[in-house]
Amino acid sequence: MSQEEFQALLQFFKVLADENRLKMLGILANGEQSVEALAALLQLRPPTVSHHLARLKEIGLVGMRSDGNTHYYRLDVDALRKTNKQILTPERMAALVDDLEGDAWERKVMRDFFEGTHLKEIPASRKKRTVILKWLANLFEYGSLYKEAQVNEILQRHHEDSAFLRRELISAKEGLMQREEGLYWRIPTGERWQSVTLRSADRLPLQGWLGVPEGEGPFPTLIEIHQGPEITQMEWLSPLSKSWLEQGYAYLVVNAPLTAGSSSQVFSLQVRVAGNPGRWEVEDLVGIRKWLIEQGIAQPQRILLTGWSYSGLVTLLALGKYPDLWAGAIAGSVLTDWQAAYKETQDKGFIQSLFDGTPEEKLDQYIACSPITYVEHVAAPILLLQARKKSLYSEHQAEIYQKKMQSLHKSIEVCWLDAHPGTQDIELMVEQWEHMLSFAHHI
Repeated sequence: MSQEEFQALLQFFKVLADENRLKMLGILANGEQSVEALAALLQLRPPTVSHHLARLKEIGLVGMRSDGNTHYYRLDVDALRKTNKQILTPERMAALVDDLEGDAWERKVMRDFFEGTHLKEIPASRKKRTVILKWLANLFEYGSLYKEAQVNEILQRHHEDSAFLRRELISAKEGLMQREEGLYWRIPTGERWQSVTLRSADRLPLQGWLGVPEGEGPFPTLIEIHQGPEITQMEWLSPLSKSWLEQGYAYLVVNAPLTAGSSSQVFSLQVRVAGNPGRWEVEDLVGIRKWLIEQGIAQPQRILLTGWSYSGLVTLLALGKYPDLWAGAIAGSVLTDWQAAYKETQDKGFIQSLFDGTPEEKLDQYIACSPITYVEHVAAPILLLQARKKSLYSEHQAEIYQKKMQSLHKSIEVCWLDAHPGTQDIELMVEQWEHMLSFAHHI
């Protein structure tokens, strides 16, 4: 049994090792049910039920059909029988030991540094440490979010220095885990995922993660922008990315460009914008859209954009400047008017550095780079997920944009968040995902 087959088998049993998921399978064996009906039967919140269903769908045991705005789930009996024949046989069980710990050298590393499941010491050699880190990464499930305390608890079962191991899992070149705002998650791997390098409109290298769902394309596609002053990770991938694939969407995240000849330093935002924040980023999206269509990945009429904070500004700019290219947009904690933002924020120096001047000195640029300037051109529906009491990306920014959209009878929906995205409230993030998915399905 190959290592990939072994990991798939391990993931299968991990998904089933949950009481609520097993109960769901039992209920669905008696007939299809909606999320709301399952939530009532199991006394769980609908977002929690949706999360469990997504995990069961991931291993092929659950199917879904849509009836209007309602999704109905069913047990895939044929898939269950097929899985039983493929996995639960004496031959397949015997094959588990073939490559249980990888190749001979990796087995030796594991024997040298482990006593049972206790890591005796952390290897000084980077190559050997990678073997250990890959083993530790497999302790975390794909598609699940973990608070830092949970990560520490899992790692401390095997070694007391959880802080060092946690940092190593995040910084590993192999792309094992990611962290943002106190939450951790596994990076999806496998043949459906690949790192891609594209060229920006100003010829800088753009790193991205591309995922495609099962089946033949082209697919409805979500492009996520991950650029701006808040960026701390270069090769970032959203914890929700895998969920988009499970719903039949291709997904591409576009990360901040790198300096020429470097793979470790994000290109200076101030240098790139040169007085026109959003200009090059919007042009990047136009080129990326063209590439996705040429590759047979994206359906031209079903390409959505999403981004948060500065990337949310870029998202709305793209919808206003190139209205015919996009099916819709989901933007979070947005900035829509640079002049208003300058008046509201205490960090006026940052805005001045982007425009190389104040609104009085660079009025034309402030207007040209504000999404609110292009509202009359917007043709696609918009969902805003807006946090309250956030300095630069304030609730007023969403309110003035919503008001202008509504005055022109444009389609816009605003969802006010109790906390900023990235909060350690995992349930809140699941609820946001449900809202995003519902919006996307209705386009």
